[in-house]
Amino acid sequence: MPQDPKDLTSKAQTQIAGLNQEAKEKDIQDKAKRLGYPYVNLLSFSVNTDLKDFVPQEKSVKAKAAAFFRSGKKVRLAVLNPDLPATKALVTELKIKGYDVSVIICSSESLQSAQQVYFAEEKEVHGDTIENVVTEEEVGSAATELESLEQLHDQIEKSASDQALNAITVGAYKTRSSDIHFQPQEKDVLVRFRIDGVLKQVFTLTPQVYEGLVRQIKYMTHLNLNITNAPQDGQYSFVINERKINVRVSFMPSQWGETIVMRLLDSQKTFQAFEKLGYEGEPLRNILESLKLPHGMILVTGPTGSGKTTTMYSMLQSVDTKAKKVITLEDPVEYELNGITQSQVDHDVDYTFASGLRAILRQDPDIIMVGEIRDLETAETAAQASLTGHLVISTLHTNSALESISRLVNMGVKNFILAPALDLIIAQRLVRKLCECAEDTPVTETERQQIETTVQAAAKKGIEVPAIPATMKHAKGCDKCGQSGYVGQVAIAEVLRFNQELRDLILEGKPMPEVHAYINENCKMLSLQEDGILKVLKGMTTLEEVYRVAA
Repeated sequence: MPQDPKDLTSKAQTQIAGLNQEAKEKDIQDKAKRLGYPYVNLLSFSVNTDLKDFVPQEKSVKAKAAAFFRSGKKVRLAVLNPDLPATKALVTELKIKGYDVSVIICSSESLQSAQQVYFAEEKEVHGDTIENVVTEEEVGSAATELESLEQLHDQIEKSASDQALNAITVGAYKTRSSDIHFQPQEKDVLVRFRIDGVLKQVFTLTPQVYEGLVRQIKYMTHLNLNITNAPQDGQYSFVINERKINVRVSFMPSQWGETIVMRLLDSQKTFQAFEKLGYEGEPLRNILESLKLPHGMILVTGPTGSGKTTTMYSMLQSVDTKAKKVITLEDPVEYELNGITQSQVDHDVDYTFASGLRAILRQDPDIIMVGEIRDLETAETAAQASLTGHLVISTLHTNSALESISRLVNMGVKNFILAPALDLIIAQRLVRKLCECAEDTPVTETERQQIETTVQAAAKKGIEVPAIPATMKHAKGCDKCGQSGYVGQVAIAEVLRFNQELRDLILEGKPMPEVHAYINENCKMLSLQEDGILKVLKGMTTLEEVYRVAA
């Protein structure tokens, strides 16, 4: 019977992978010889499982080392880099304890093989998150400019998998990237960073290098190496300059192999005041007044990546946590906040937003932050909590403040609950801020017409707007901004504060078009475009950016 071509392809790929690994082991063997150290291939070596406790998991990962042989006081230690400070510290520690330590160089795949044998049980039982300590010396000159990362391409192609991963993650961190995307293609793998909300190609990798990265990432995240045809999610962390960065990883099968997205979360991130986020004037006053209320509901809406979590965390950090008890329910907990009780949903034990919110209400909180309102039960429980003496802050996936009211009504929240509960709705997007290299150019006739239309609409709402200048700042590009013309992001937002007349319209069950018309005529709420163009007139961003996110 003829053999399935797919099976032949799979076998060929396996053979190629084996040949690539043999070549890599030969390179490591040559490297060990040049450095004057012995070499070992633990992939073909049966490690002694009795040694799994000899070097604890945390030290093994940090020092990139594993003991694979022991006889009396004689110990053989497989290491990636004998000059790594953590490795030297481990060797010194063992020698102080009286051991005769032989340092032997191995490949990263070889070391991972031994560590997986040693620590598989601990990972399965405890689910520990591996923490990788990275020094800038290990990755050379991963400078702040994107061009320097492109120069790292050759180094990454020739490095061991763990060193290549370190170079990529540190480079992403230093360029302010929120996400790293690995996208396999027919002949190579595209690597892109999301910087200030926009994806930018960094370089491409060969399939052979990517194969090693996949194994390294799966090892770090405790994921199954053998599963390639189903999605997997995991996490790990790395420390750079004593700053802990959490990495949330998503694997998904695709036509040319597994695609990976890695989200970087700085656990020590500080959240800025609302003025720095882009809020000012009446919208800022409305937010600050709502946060001082003893009860009510504040919603932050927008698509993924619109900064909802950052805005909510900034709200929580503006609260006096010494005088008020604040509890959050998140999926997952992204950042650690001092003075606040944070809880994470767990669907495996039926700990959902709805059930968790009910539990929180028994903890006597003053302020509750719910990560997202996804269903009627959560919406009703949150609204009821806001009516019984709690300030509730949450998010909703809608495109505008007006749509949020319709969404909650369509979910089934009763008008007599919704009307008195809602106090503030923020619909938010993020636009890139102009770099200091921006240059002034004359306003074109097309730009003037676009601005005039928006300015007139805002003026009809009774909002004071500045005059249209003769020149406006436009993106140029320099080394500091990676030639993009932008550095950082700022929010443009709709901020809707509820008054009694608006509540009465909802309570009476008036049609949504009538409710929307009242808001547009009486609530002085800037639309996303209007707020964005006011920021253009202040030289903060560009028309292109505003129309990109608020078309």
